[in-house]
Amino acid sequence: MEKGFWKQWFQLIPVAGILLAGSVWLVSCNDEYAHYDIEPEWLGASIYDYLKTEGTYSYFSRLIDDVGYTEILSQTGSKTLFVADDAAFERFFQDNHWGVTSYDNLSMAQKKLIINFAMINNAYLIETLSNYFDGGLQLGAALRRTTAISVLDTIPFESGEMLPAGSLWEPYRNGGIYLLKDATSWPIVHFLQSSLENAGITNSDFSLITGVDRIENDAHVFNIRVAERDITCKNGYIHVLEEVLIPPVNIAQHIHKNPDTRIFSGLLERFCAPYYNSAQTNAYNQIHPDRPIDSIFEKQFFASYDGADRYPNGRVINTELLLPFNPGRNSYVRAGNALQSDMAAILCPTDEAMTDYFEAGSGLVLKDRYGSWENIPDDIVMLLLKRHLRESFIETVPSRFSKMNDSENSPIPISTSDVTASYVGVNGVVYMTEKVYPPDDYVSVYGPVLFSEKTRVFNWAIRRNDFRLYLNSLVSRYSFFVPTDEFFRDYIDPVAYAKDVQGVMKYWYNDETGTVNATVYRYDPLTGETGDSVNVITNADFLANRLLDLLDTHVVIGDVESGSLYYFTKNGNSLRVEGNGNDLKVQGGYDIRSGVRVNVIPEGVFEQQNGITYFIDKPIQAPLHSVYKTLSETPEFSKFFSLLSDFTGTSMEVFVKKTNYYGIDFNIKFFNTFNYTVYVPTNEAIQQAIDDGLISDWATIDTISDPTLKTAAMKKLERFLRYHFQDNSVYISGEPVNRIYQTATIKTNELETQFGTYKDKYYRLGITGDGNSLTLSTENYGTASVVTGNGLYNIMTRDYIFNDNPLAYKEVDGTGAGKEFATSAIFTSSTAVIHQIDNVLRFE
Repeated sequence: MEKGFWKQWFQLIPVAGILLAGSVWLVSCNDEYAHYDIEPEWLGASIYDYLKTEGTYSYFSRLIDDVGYTEILSQTGSKTLFVADDAAFERFFQDNHWGVTSYDNLSMAQKKLIINFAMINNAYLIETLSNYFDGGLQLGAALRRTTAISVLDTIPFESGEMLPAGSLWEPYRNGGIYLLKDATSWPIVHFLQSSLENAGITNSDFSLITGVDRIENDAHVFNIRVAERDITCKNGYIHVLEEVLIPPVNIAQHIHKNPDTRIFSGLLERFCAPYYNSAQTNAYNQIHPDRPIDSIFEKQFFASYDGADRYPNGRVINTELLLPFNPGRNSYVRAGNALQSDMAAILCPTDEAMTDYFEAGSGLVLKDRYGSWENIPDDIVMLLLKRHLRESFIETVPSRFSKMNDSENSPIPISTSDVTASYVGVNGVVYMTEKVYPPDDYVSVYGPVLFSEKTRVFNWAIRRNDFRLYLNSLVSRYSFFVPTDEFFRDYIDPVAYAKDVQGVMKYWYNDETGTVNATVYRYDPLTGETGDSVNVITNADFLANRLLDLLDTHVVIGDVESGSLYYFTKNGNSLRVEGNGNDLKVQGGYDIRSGVRVNVIPEGVFEQQNGITYFIDKPIQAPLHSVYKTLSETPEFSKFFSLLSDFTGTSMEVFVKKTNYYGIDFNIKFFNTFNYTVYVPTNEAIQQAIDDGLISDWATIDTISDPTLKTAAMKKLERFLRYHFQDNSVYISGEPVNRIYQTATIKTNELETQFGTYKDKYYRLGITGDGNSLTLSTENYGTASVVTGNGLYNIMTRDYIFNDNPLAYKEVDGTGAGKEFATSAIFTSSTAVIHQIDNVLRFE
């Protein structure tokens, strides 16, 4: 067997996979090495013997002797050792953060840290360091390896002034504490040609990350170049580093220790606590029975992944106060990955950047509201931290900055010029930046709600319904109306409105539970008066459902100060808006019917990056009258209503109240979660169409004895009526209009029409107006105009769909039979505006 074969085989398989017994290498070869006591000449001495005899590693040899590793590295095992020569140690003694000026100044703990951190308990060539097994061989994908270091090599005692601020640390403030910064192993980070290529990390990236330059095929451990590689020994490999390798800390600990990142560190360390670690306490005391420690604690960060989710007393931590991962975990592993393949990253603004942002930048609103970083509530701080904590280092290398998004897919506007320094820790990379990257929550229309103590009801609803992502969209523009807590009363519940006992609700924030409750008061719809409280609802699902409907009704996409009188909300409702700024007045459909105006409170207008937030003095009340109720209760609409209602019970029915259509009363069957316009001819126009034989009324249809002819007459009437229902709500709004809209009647022939509608498509209407009137053009070149003299135009309606018939629930005060009222829910709705017109609409 030739030397070349041995070398190649040895490079493919770590030495740990080859059984070594003393100086005997057991193989199954029938060649010149059949005698087991003969080793290949190229195999070399043991690691210890090589270092001892080479002459330039006296300091490292002394380390091995002093920590008791002489025998281990002389005969047994399979190791990889990163060493430094004596010249490197001399440079180290001249300048190091330990303050050590000579070998004799090194403590035993420091000696153990140096040698154990430089050792991997397996044998790797530089080339094979980048490979690892994870269900299969992963080539060129490894960036990290666990080392031989033990967390028990050093148990630091932290005095009270060294501990983080916060009540959870106060019990140890006076006496101090033995504290592990983390109880997991300390990996090394290596940058090799194949792993850099595999991860798409360029030389420019590497330079910014480590602060040193590299050329092709260079190998680095952290930022220290490998000067000589692959020295083959019989019990492993030696790789010589240019400098002494001192264990870096994890990224959270680096930020804590860095004098230039105290502000960010202070925010981060709000979310950590000391946890008693019985396993490490017992293990240490077994190793050191002569100097036992009563209690060893571990510093853990609150995190949804790989961190603590309970306080030391066992109480569950609110999920809103959990970091995305534990930045203090030495052996951090990105979810779904192996330790070797990736690590974390933190974008850490310097103290100067944090101060500039707070004092003069976009963070000035935080200063105005809270006065100092220390006073900002934890849940608001957490949003900032999450924006700066990155779960993947590979996805955070400088060449990917331009494409970098946060966990909510919002771009982070970082550039390489923002980075003032970098640090490679055992679990990731810290980029110190001269800028702060605030979360969208701070700058969007949600920001004023988040920061205000007056809007906790809406803030709870936004968080509970995951509505903040919608409000935080910076590519959209919104007008967001927010009832402040003191005015959050007298909301008429749609389900209760359909019941015998009607009630209004006052939503209020419960400080004890951290949730919203609703107190129910009796309500007289005729007088508008509110009576005594009759119930308190605490069902979170109910409250979230109702408040979600309110949120949808209080958001307008676009600017409400553009000159129009009417604007559409997120859920298709319409708002009437007059004035601007602090003088702005807004009304929903029920507000208009009741003669109520909703006002912006003093200093209640907030210009944000994606729109304007208005604090208002009551909730906007959407329509509570359906199309059915409005038509049935308006005498001027009686002829049209009669033609529609007599379809009830047939396959062509228009008004329905059954499964999937349960609302306050009856819903329009062909409405489908959209906004519509209903054009209602005057009674005189309907009668004239009947007299002219254009349509048949029900008195005529009922005299038809032939079933086929009767069905045809009914179908013709249905198609005529549906032509008066138009997709999209169109208002007389003060702004001109000139558009074509679909109706609810399908064209069934090939005849030419005014708007060129194809067969099997919906007939259309042409709508024009100068802002004070509307004129309708039909497919058969007819016209009609909206009647404005009697006030029967711009009438807002809403067809709700509930999860069940309102009659299936108890009354809002808890009386009566049926399901609990708090189990009712609004599923969806359709809205419509009703206009009276002076002529019927026809498509024939």
